[in-house]
Amino acid sequence: MPDPSVSPTLDLQLTWRGTYGRLRVHDHTVRAETSFERDGLTEVPVDRARGWRIEPCDFDAVCVEFVCEDETFRVLLDTRDEQVTRLALERALGAPLPPAS
Repeated sequence: MPDPSVSPTLDLQLTWRGTYGRLRVHDHTVRAETSFERDGLTEVPVDRARGWRIEPCDFDAVCVEFVCEDETFRVLLDTRDEQVTRLALERALGAPLPPAS
């Protein structure tokens, strides 16, 4: 877990159609929260994810998917943040999974 006193290298958040998503990247650690497809705000178990990918969600949002053994967590971000998010996640977590479809 990153030291909370150290600023992340990337900190993005989006409130989109009543849902909330936040992604914070530290050198080799990622923390994420989402309320998309959830009953409330949920911390994403990024350390349990077997991989990640970025998929289109709508014309004004992308889904950062963290794929765990038994479920997938989706964090919505602005489409303008897609490239910087991809670069930061590749640096912290390695290459993305192939597209879902």
